[in-house]
Amino acid sequence: MAAYWLYGDRLPSVLSRAASGAASRVTDAATKASERLDSSQGARIASENDAARRTERAKRENAIVWARLTPAGSAGREAIARLSRRKGPAYVSLRAPELAGLLASGMAKALPRSASQTEVAIVDAQLLLRSVVDVRDVAGNGALRRLLGVALDGRDTLRLAGTLDLVRPGLAEYRVREVRIKGITVPPRLIPSLIDAMRRAVGADSLPSDAFPIPLPKAVADVRVANGKVTLYKAVVP
Repeated sequence: MAAYWLYGDRLPSVLSRAASGAASRVTDAATKASERLDSSQGARIASENDAARRTERAKRENAIVWARLTPAGSAGREAIARLSRRKGPAYVSLRAPELAGLLASGMAKALPRSASQTEVAIVDAQLLLRSVVDVRDVAGNGALRRLLGVALDGRDTLRLAGTLDLVRPGLAEYRVREVRIKGITVPPRLIPSLIDAMRRAVGADSLPSDAFPIPLPKAVADVRVANGKVTLYKAVVP
């Protein structure tokens, strides 16, 4: 009754405004608490997701089978010898160690003279290549050199990923789609200038600007890369 005596018939609206104000203050406090929680949770979730991505990349990297390119490798030459026989198989499939022996001499001519410890791997439909090089040998004189800046000095692991296709009997092309060096993923538009700075083999001028020439025996009529294997198909023997 005291409240009614003070406020009369305005009591409902006064109480309503008071209740509304209290509700707003409670809502604001809850919102701020929620925002703090969301911010904390968001940072934690982002950190956990980043860690999960790094773990997944590490698992994929550890699953890759690398094979060193050595001219003495014989497995690839033996596969080609089988393919070249008149009554030999219609195709041969090579894993990374066999492919390494086959590509050794050709890649030695295509990569910079400073290249060492060159290895290949096959992942799904891509051919991977990595080699330790003098960084200046791959930087060229354009945008990539400016991008690397002071990182030009010394040696680093150059990593390439791309496709392998037959151009004509005796010649395949390794078209580079991804390049990484000095912790930098090279922008696709700069890849041709990098390849141009590296490749030294005769006959490269007829290839696309992002491709290395890969000599192959003329017994090979076609090349397919899939499911972690390179399959070489036999040319028709007259």
